[in-house]
Amino acid sequence: MDAEKAKYGERFRIYNHYTGADRRLEVKTLCDMFNDIAELHTYQQNCNVDDLNKRGLTWMLRRIHLFIPCMPRWEDKVIVESWNPKMEGLLVPRIYKVSEVSEAQELYTHSPNSKEVAQGRLYAFAITDWMIINLKSRRPERPFPQMYEITGLHDEPLPFTPSLFSRAEGKTGIAWEGEPLHQKVFQTRYADIDFNQHVTQSVYIQWMQETHPMPFLQTHRLRELEVLYAHEIKPESEIRVEVRQETDSRYAYRIASMDGTVSHAWGRCVWEALAERESV
Repeated sequence: MDAEKAKYGERFRIYNHYTGADRRLEVKTLCDMFNDIAELHTYQQNCNVDDLNKRGLTWMLRRIHLFIPCMPRWEDKVIVESWNPKMEGLLVPRIYKVSEVSEAQELYTHSPNSKEVAQGRLYAFAITDWMIINLKSRRPERPFPQMYEITGLHDEPLPFTPSLFSRAEGKTGIAWEGEPLHQKVFQTRYADIDFNQHVTQSVYIQWMQETHPMPFLQTHRLRELEVLYAHEIKPESEIRVEVRQETDSRYAYRIASMDGTVSHAWGRCVWEALAERESV
């Protein structure tokens, strides 16, 4: 494989409608940017959704771990990069990096492919794990040899601990007992459904945030999150999201069916309390 195809990146300007009340990039929009970059990269790697569909397969996200030291603001200019670290086992990993870019920087101005590394201020960094899913059975399948060929061609160290979940929780989810701190019911909308005909992964993150009361969201900023996706959510579903506080800054989440018999996803978030002058 061409070495330049080991990593893909593009420049973005943070427009006002990408941001929330605090004029910072919305987490859901950031995740949507990740999806766009990944899609463009997989077309170069010849493992895009259209190619997989011809084999009766598709991509499905198993996990996202997102670290946000400083979320970009309105009118910031950023570089979003993506690559596949070395694959082991059945999951295909993909990493995303969001960095500051200046007008003078030439990285990615002529071609989105580059062996260079963006050295600007780090805004966000994420690691994701993807599965190959059979469209008919909706069951995972073993990655074919081509998947191993696209991984490990570029690598950078993680700026955070690999996971907010223990090894056991990564397999079974968080032990969930007692009454939650907060809970909220969500109805899936047509706009929440992706090309795989289930709720897109960034909506889960939006639900987790919106389960907190408004005063909390106005006085806290998300610094780190991890979501384990367990069971897909179909259109026209009603979902309950529950929140439990584990420490002063860390919260756990369960996204479940209304009767609680199916846990669709588990999450953990680390929130930082804002200084009074930073609060909305």
